[in-house]
Amino acid sequence: MRKACVLGAGAWGTAIAMVLGDLAYRVVLWDRTESVVNNINQEHRAIRLQDMELPPSVVATSDPLEAVRGASIVVSAISSTGFREVARLFAPLLPADCVLVSATKGFDPDTVQRPTEVWAQEAPGLGSRIVAVSGPNFAIEVAKKLPSCTVVASTDPGARERAQSALMTNYLRAYTHWDTIGVELGGSLKNIIAIACGIIEGMGLGHNAQAALISRGIAEMARLGVALGADPLTFAGLSGLGDLVLTATGHLSRNRQAGIAVGRGESVESFIQRTGYTVEGLTTVKSAMKLADAHSVAMPISSVMYRILYQRLPAHQGLQEIMLRERRSESEWKFQN
Repeated sequence: MRKACVLGAGAWGTAIAMVLGDLAYRVVLWDRTESVVNNINQEHRAIRLQDMELPPSVVATSDPLEAVRGASIVVSAISSTGFREVARLFAPLLPADCVLVSATKGFDPDTVQRPTEVWAQEAPGLGSRIVAVSGPNFAIEVAKKLPSCTVVASTDPGARERAQSALMTNYLRAYTHWDTIGVELGGSLKNIIAIACGIIEGMGLGHNAQAALISRGIAEMARLGVALGADPLTFAGLSGLGDLVLTATGHLSRNRQAGIAVGRGESVESFIQRTGYTVEGLTTVKSAMKLADAHSVAMPISSVMYRILYQRLPAHQGLQEIMLRERRSESEWKFQN
């Protein structure tokens, strides 16, 4: 059997392992936490996916070398706060001909590099065999084999086609794309807008406001993307509009849930302490503001969200600031402000 390795036994990593297992890969799921590894191997269940059964071909280990040895595809599903450390650990161990698929949505908090940039830096031997995967994918729905679509992006046609083949099932449809920058930015920045939509929901301000936030959120995501070299049309696809709509409106979205709590008067710190959830948008908004400042890009929604989350700006005041901005055209073709 072909071997695949998935780094990170969280919800998304486990769901991807299940997909690969269904495609007749022998899958090794790596996690540094021994109790997680033991639970998977002994109970053969994914503890963070409502006890969904894992295919028999999926096993777990905490040994990095055992995890990647002989793997033709390695999927990194590590959170944005820890993926550089994992990339540094695995870089010298990766098989010479493997494809590395990054499933992380976010930025390196210290350098604001995208995940594929971090992997390219830490593992230069990979060359162009680095792929980003992103899209409107709740892990539990993929694990339940509900119909889903995703997109795999790389500048290397061969690498993205190999990743597409590894993730294409009768319940998960994978599309290819060349715009790695746009695909990664869409998957990361949408979490900020999702928190904002949650705040609107929590404040009871209706669906018009949420629809406006989604539309204008896509505009500012694309504006930053173009400044960084992305194609603006990428943000109309699965990793942009598709992922944003899912995360901003779906009840399973942790970013949206965090926003609802803030809209009802709870602090985001209290929400995280109460639920134990990881809220990727909380760290992403910091990176987005650094990039926006460095490239002189206006991101009014993200800017207000940063002030609400980190500077105690009252949500109703932030909303008023957005609504009372100077008059302007909706056209974003030249991405001028």
